[in-house]
Amino acid sequence: MRKNSFLHRNKGESLRPVEEDTIVLYGTTWCGMTQVVKRYLDRNEISYKYLDLEEDVATVNQLRWITGGYTSHPTIVINGQVLIEPDIDELSSALSRNGYL
Repeated sequence: MRKNSFLHRNKGESLRPVEEDTIVLYGTTWCGMTQVVKRYLDRNEISYKYLDLEEDVATVNQLRWITGGYTSHPTIVINGQVLIEPDIDELSSALSRNGYL
């Protein structure tokens, strides 16, 4: 069975797939909830990729593809599950279901 994957790129890299077993956080530096989510993941020592929507148009386009056309942030992808603007309880629940907490 093939894993689902999303395409992403870090600044200066070409597009490449992000495997299901990766946590990806899409956000901005000025978004308060994005910063809350980052601190929560950091405090719980959970590894994740942070993709800043202000740095790359391709990242914005990728987020729009994932969310059905929206640039909602924070958006978190956990093992292929997409959480759009989750509160901390929703995030905690998803992390627990996926074995991160």
